[in-house]
Amino acid sequence: MTQGDDASERTLNNESRVSTDTVGLYTALGVDRDATPDELKRAYRRLALQYHPDRNLGRSHSSSDFVRIQLAYDVLSDARRRRIYNRYGEIGVQMAGRMGGDLLDPLVSSVLSTLALASACIAVLLIVFFALLARRVDGSVEWPFVVVFAPLWAADLVVGGVLVWARIKGTLFESSEPSDSDDEDEDDEAGVDGCATDATPLLSGQSAPRQRRASRRRRLRNARKCAEAQVAKVATAAPAMYLLLVVAFQVALVLRLDNHVTWPALLVATPWLVLEAIHFVQLTLQLTAGALYIREQAAHGERTFKRILVLAGNTFWWLAIRVSLVFLVTAKFDERIVWSWPFVFAPTYLPCVWWAIALCLLPQQLRSMNGDSEMRQNAAMIVRTCIFAFSVVASIVYSFVALLAWRLSQPWAVRLAL
Repeated sequence: MTQGDDASERTLNNESRVSTDTVGLYTALGVDRDATPDELKRAYRRLALQYHPDRNLGRSHSSSDFVRIQLAYDVLSDARRRRIYNRYGEIGVQMAGRMGGDLLDPLVSSVLSTLALASACIAVLLIVFFALLARRVDGSVEWPFVVVFAPLWAADLVVGGVLVWARIKGTLFESSEPSDSDDEDEDDEAGVDGCATDATPLLSGQSAPRQRRASRRRRLRNARKCAEAQVAKVATAAPAMYLLLVVAFQVALVLRLDNHVTWPALLVATPWLVLEAIHFVQLTLQLTAGALYIREQAAHGERTFKRILVLAGNTFWWLAIRVSLVFLVTAKFDERIVWSWPFVFAPTYLPCVWWAIALCLLPQQLRSMNGDSEMRQNAAMIVRTCIFAFSVVASIVYSFVALLAWRLSQPWAVRLAL
């Protein structure tokens, strides 16, 4: 919060009557509710000169009028606080400065309401879809799969509508605040496509080795910024591409299940593999930016290969599991392998092993943690909560995996619907 925001908030707190009136500040400046920022600025300058205490010595009301005018301009010149004032009045502006005050912003509340409604609709449609799918697989109904998948396609339409709405609003894919990850980089000039240019001159007083290190760090920083700009571009277009590819995969699957085509399972899964390829490109750009940052922050002569290797593993391990599972499942359906279904689902066991090892190492890290007894107790409570949550989620997920493998191995032994 800026100094002006603090001053205006103190003024609001000191007002004898903080109301929900949404026109009083506009009246103080003598402008309409739909006044432009330029009109607000002109009105403020004119009234500030007219009511400034230095020009109205002996007039007791001029000081209070000037404070009121200053408050009105501080609130209405800020887009966010103006939206809050237009909805809730001065009391809304006062509450907006407290914890959770962002929820009073009509733009934020609109986004949250839309996402909540869309999530509820998608959840209901998915429940209906899985219920119909279970009855169709069990043979309780003989509907074509194009009918069974109708709720899923309706969910796709909801997701598409949210993406279009978010694109129009510009609230989900475009950040309104500049990144502050590196304060020392704020003065760098941006080049083509968001890539920084190496325009910082070398200081003549530096020694040659220090000049070379400084030049190397600038090159790494500029390359990292270029990679981050590319990541942002891919991330902006990725949701729409993901949705189109998911719908293409669903259409291919329905055509195959209804025997309209005789494509092999690998061909049916091609849209999904294309989706994973796009995700691979996005992760590669993120890894490039992360590796450049590690090299940029490394001390002179420090080896960074191990840290970059760990970063690559953390970046690609989940993608590798998904892709390997797709290839194994399609190979099983196409009868290119004779493994049993529990072995086909083996990649799904690896995340459980990974997280189990991480949870087992948490107590050891807790014992080596510095701090007082209360901090240790809080950390121990968090560890126990994580272990309990992991146990519950893992039990549910892998019970479903086991039942699915059993159902695929012995279709007559397990019913999906009650």
